Amino acid sequence: MFGKIPTKKIETTTLIVTKSPATYGASVSWSHKGWYIEAGTENPFTRHSRYREHADYGVYQYNQVQTSRIYQRTGYVKLAYTFDFGRKTSRDKNDVDRSINSAIMKAN
Repeated sequence: MFGKIPTKKIETTTLIVTKSPATYGASVSWSHKGWYIEAGTENPFTRHSRYREHADYGVYQYNQVQTSRIYQRTGYVKLAYTFDFGRKTSRDKNDVDRSINSAIMKAN
């Protein structure tokens, strides 16, 4: 589950104030032996979520209300499988004489 509160930001070059709506959603996932499945949703109970841009320059005012797809109801399903192409290597028992007691070469 996730949620993001409404935000308000100002563009420093144009002095346009943008107000974005709150977003929320949830996702669930499952994985087993190389398979991965995920399903999720964002804003499932929101209709016509809008964001607003406005600026007041004294002699000129700018006001725009827009609807964007990124703030609308969405849902998704992901399905993935991981192939294992790695080489299988066998470990041979090493034949090292561990009874050597030398200061130059010591085997543990």
